[in-house]
This record gives sequence, C-alpha cells and structure tokens, in this order.
Amino acid sequence: MIDSRYTDCTTVYPRGMLRNRFFVVDDSSHAPRSSRLDSHIKRSLIIKFDKSEGAILLFAQAICKLFAHQTWAICGGISTQFREEFFYVFRQMDLTSAQICGLLLPDCADPNDPTQSGWQVQIPPRPKTLRPPVKPTKTDSIRVLQLSDLHVDFDYKAGSEARCDEPICCHTETATPALPAGYWGTVAACDIPHRTLENMLDHINRTLWVDYVLLSGDFVNHADWDYTVEEHLHVLHNLSSLIAKYFPDTPTYWALGNHEGVPVNNFAPHFAPAKFIPTWLYQAFLNISAPWMDAENNSTAMYRGSYSTVLTKGLRLISVNTGFCETTNFFLYLNQSDPDGTMSWFVAELLKAEQAGEKVHILGHIPPGDGECLEGWARNYYKVIQRFNDTIQAQFFGHVHWDYFTVFYEDMHNVASDPVGVLYATPSATTFEGLNPAFRIYTVDPEKGFAVTNFDTFSTDLSKANQTHPPVWTKLYSALTQYNLTDLSPKSWNGVIKQIFEEKEVHDDFFRLATRTDPTTCNAECQNTLKCSLRSGHHNQTLYCPPSAIKSHLKTNMVPQK
Repeated sequence: MIDSRYTDCTTVYPRGMLRNRFFVVDDSSHAPRSSRLDSHIKRSLIIKFDKSEGAILLFAQAICKLFAHQTWAICGGISTQFREEFFYVFRQMDLTSAQICGLLLPDCADPNDPTQSGWQVQIPPRPKTLRPPVKPTKTDSIRVLQLSDLHVDFDYKAGSEARCDEPICCHTETATPALPAGYWGTVAACDIPHRTLENMLDHINRTLWVDYVLLSGDFVNHADWDYTVEEHLHVLHNLSSLIAKYFPDTPTYWALGNHEGVPVNNFAPHFAPAKFIPTWLYQAFLNISAPWMDAENNSTAMYRGSYSTVLTKGLRLISVNTGFCETTNFFLYLNQSDPDGTMSWFVAELLKAEQAGEKVHILGHIPPGDGECLEGWARNYYKVIQRFNDTIQAQFFGHVHWDYFTVFYEDMHNVASDPVGVLYATPSATTFEGLNPAFRIYTVDPEKGFAVTNFDTFSTDLSKANQTHPPVWTKLYSALTQYNLTDLSPKSWNGVIKQIFEEKEVHDDFFRLATRTDPTTCNAECQNTLKCSLRSGHHNQTLYCPPSAIKSHLKTNMVPQK
C-alpha cells in the first residue's frame, strides 16, 4: 500500500513538455527533516516486497530527492526518463530492508557490503628506484587552456525571467520579469547562451596564446529531465565544431561530464545489458578526440569513455570517465567495484608512465571528494594519487562550477601529514548558479618535470555587458601573485588553506574569486562546504568539515576510519 501523500497524476513540465503519468509527492509537509527522511526510507522498503513499476519509481524518486536534492516534481520527471534503468537495476536487487537502508544512510549500513562499496584496486608497490624522467625535446613553457562546465543553453532567451521557481531559468518570457535575462547571460540560475561561449573563444584566439586545450566535461544545459540522445549529439557536434573554428590547429582533449549521460549520469558498466551502454556517447567522444589522440586508445575510449595519450615527449595525459563514481549512476548500486575496470586501467597507465620515465597530467570531471562521487571510487583514487605522486604532476577537474582546489595528503585521514598532491577544480563557463563565466590558462614548465608553475584565471562582469556592449574578458587573478607564492607545490597550497582559515582578507578574496562576483554570491553554507572541499580528497569526517558544513549527501558518502 502506498502512502496517501503519493498521488497518481499528470504533470506539465517546463518548456511545454507533457510527461507520462507517475507517482509524485506532495512535499508540503512541515514535519522535521529527520522524520521526513525516516519516513521516505521506510516507504522505500516497499520494494523489498513489491517490485511493481509504481513501487520502483517511488523508490527512485526518494533516491533522487536525497542525493540530487531536486524538487519532487523534477525527480518525478527524471525517474520517468530513467524508467528502464530503474526497472532493470531494482529487479536485480535481492536486498534486505537493512541493505536498502544502507544504500541511503551510513547509520544503517550493511556490514555485508552487497554493492562492494568497500572495493580496493590493486596498486603495485613503489619501486626502490625510479627511472630518470624523459628529457623533453622542448624547454619553452607550455600554455594550457582549460574550459569546464560550458552548459551551453540553446534555448536561452534574452529578456526572459531569470528569477524563477524552476531548476533552470532564462527560458520563460513574461511581461514584467522580476529579473530580465541579459543578452550575454545572467548571474542567476541560468546557463549561458551560445553567443557568449563564441565571444569567449574569439577573445582567447585573438589575444592569448595556448598550446593545447582541455575540456573537462558538462557541455549541455541543466534541463536534465528533457535530455535526448539526438540533442546531446547535436550539442557535441556544434561545440566541437565551434572549438575547431577558433583553434583549428590546436590539440584539443576532452573528458566526459555527468551531464553527457542520457539519462543524466547514466554510464552503465558492461555487466548491464547492451542497450544501456552509452556506446553512442563513447563513439561521439572518440570522434571529437581522435584527431589528437593515439589510435591505440580507440578501444578503451569506446569501452569505458577514458583514454591515455602522449601530449609531448615526456608528458602523458590520462582522461578518466568519472561517471563511474556518480552517486546517481544507479547501475553502481548493483556493484560499485571498479566499474569496467576503469580504476585498474588507470593504475596500469600510470605504472607504464612511471616505468617509461613519463610525467602525467590527469583530466576528469567530478572531483573525488565531491558529494556526487561515491566513497569507494574516491578512496581508491586517493590511494592512486598517493602511490604515483612522483609521476602525477597535475589534476585538472571541473563539475562544481566554483573555483577551488583540493590538497591530498600522505595519510588520507590526517591533514597534518605531508601534502602529496593538488587537484584544480576549474571555474565554469556557465553562470549557473549565480556566477560570472570564466576560463583558465595554466603555465607548465617542461624543465621542472612538467609541473604547473602558475595559472591565470579570466572572467567577465556580465552586469556591464548588453546587446551593444559585448563582454570584456580580463584577468581575474594570477595564482602566484594572488597568494604570494614561490611555486604551486602541494605544500604551498596547503599553506594557502591555512591562510584562508585564519586570515580574513585571504578568506574573503578566496570566496570572491570562487564565484567571480563582488560581493561573493557564496553564502555561509556555501563557504563552509568549500572550506571542507579544500582538504577533502575523499569523504572523511576527520578532515576540516564542521558538522554544520556537511550536507546530507556528504554525510551519506562518509565512512568511519578503520
């Protein structure tokens, strides 16, 4: 029997789309969050006894609400889009009530670990001596452009309502909008129009010099519930053509973001039926990457959406599909253990690089310590970074849209131990949510082991742009100058963290730069979350995460120390 608060209804979705009938929640209850959460979990246990479509969709909406933090209406739309995936996954489950609860909350986690969330990748021991690094053929500094989270919105309407009640705004035209959408974009819950991205690329092409381009995922807009394969292919073709227009002879390397999946976050490992494997996406990904990628990687790109290729003599790039750590990639609730052998493949590529004397840069989308990344993946990734810290010279990620970094430590449970790595979460090109668009250029020194020696972040103030005055792109800051650093080593960044915690001026500047707005649009909760992220390469309550700063999805992913 289904709770009376769940009603069978037809829902009209944004942009005039009429969805199929599904169970949707009236979330008007004012009960305390903890009691509502317990109630939702108890209802989810229905699937132990009833694997009908209604019960499965009900459970799917509960997971969406808890992990993705969307409205019940949007979760209903997404769960409808996920129908086949949900039915396949949950019909494969034969779980006890405690095991189902363990999928949602750590307090009732099942010690039998049915989904193998405690999996461990095999990592070879450190060699007694490392092979000397390959001597680079070129010693000039390398300039690397990273573009992340473009989220281009082809349905963006200038003058439409930018302050709406929907998950994404700047679509609906009204007579008197509370906040009219700007011609070039809006610092609100909106993605950017195509013309703004093209203006950015034109500026970079005309005024700045880059040796190669990194694109770290999430190219489509945030209307997750409307995703189709056809539209995604159109977006990928359009954007890859646009990049090629402005950088025709510049090597360009791509990583997949969670929004490339259809349905969103859908990256089925090969234990699932063939119809769920995103072969169409991997093929499109290969097509746009192939001109600059070693052909020997075609098979792994088609199999797992990841690849490894030589950038220049002595330097290798490894692009990792982090869709295999997504908390709402529901296939992983059947088995989280090393999806499609991706982490094992990652280790093997790093080992080959180490034995060849190569240095490595990593390109990915979801940072492992982010709340949307499962702890099993995050913990294994962290151990890989620790083991190969002499080989890995940079980690380039995106996903969060804010500008921040994460330091990795010799002991993943002790931030007082020696720093061994740093991950850069590059600011987004999209304005979603409440941000000015940005891009970044790194300086890499071949004579210093291809280490990142500086980076410059560029942005524009959209409040000063209109139809007759296009965006003015300026340097927002340079890392060395902004933080008074002599290098960008993990130790130096660890010192910056200390300053952010202890010095008000550094603290305030950091959050102003994180959002590219003045004053910052990052409120107190946002600031606590970002502080936590500076040291959270995985989910661990012993790191700098004040209890008030830890959102529910971060709590869900945390594991006790052993």
